[in-house]
Amino acid sequence: MRPVIGITCSLTVSAIGDSIYTLERNIIALDYVRAIEYAGGTPLLIPHVGDIECINQYLGVLDGLILSGGGDIDPLLFGQEPHQNIGSVDCVRDEMELRLTQKALDQDLPILAICRGIQMLNVAAGGTIYQDIASEMPPPTLCHSQQGAGWYTSHTIDILSESRLLQIVGSPTARVNSFHHQAVREVGEGFIVTAKAKDNVIEAIESPTHRFALGIQYHPEMMWERHPEVLNLFTTFLKACR
Repeated sequence: MRPVIGITCSLTVSAIGDSIYTLERNIIALDYVRAIEYAGGTPLLIPHVGDIECINQYLGVLDGLILSGGGDIDPLLFGQEPHQNIGSVDCVRDEMELRLTQKALDQDLPILAICRGIQMLNVAAGGTIYQDIASEMPPPTLCHSQQGAGWYTSHTIDILSESRLLQIVGSPTARVNSFHHQAVREVGEGFIVTAKAKDNVIEAIESPTHRFALGIQYHPEMMWERHPEVLNLFTTFLKACR
């Protein structure tokens, strides 16, 4: 039986023709879906909901959860006021994902958190994030918003020994892509840092006590077809979901 993997969605808002009405859509890049399907799972898209009963029912049918990438997280969720360089915020998604992630952690449901996802995972565990790396971290910082193709690996990361991520990657260094301007700051309770970029931006966190709770700042779903070794991240995640 293929494990059922929930993937959180982003929200897009667009105008309908020349009218004053707008159309809201839950969307997800097909890269996530294809990676999970190819690795042996059944992807299930999770739209934004506000009812806790819906969230509980999602968790009742899922074998694992992917927190996908997207816009910035509402800083009020981790006790900060908005920085002048903060980007688009979707408070409905934030509140839903926060509750979903906290409940998933409580139930020890395997979680793979990608890009924005690592930040939400960290906030759900009580941590904080840098709202804007370039203006809040000590210079010089690397380019973390690459202009190249999604599969292009634009910088390296150093992976800590005795970490799950090292077991998955198989090397203390790796090349990754980069599409973010925020990053983990204070690490949430129960999590440890397991990878950093050369400028000390946190690139991975994980929980030593959960079956699988791993957050990564890069986008492996964009990389695995050009870099087959990256698929091991998804297959290892799915093994934990069985």
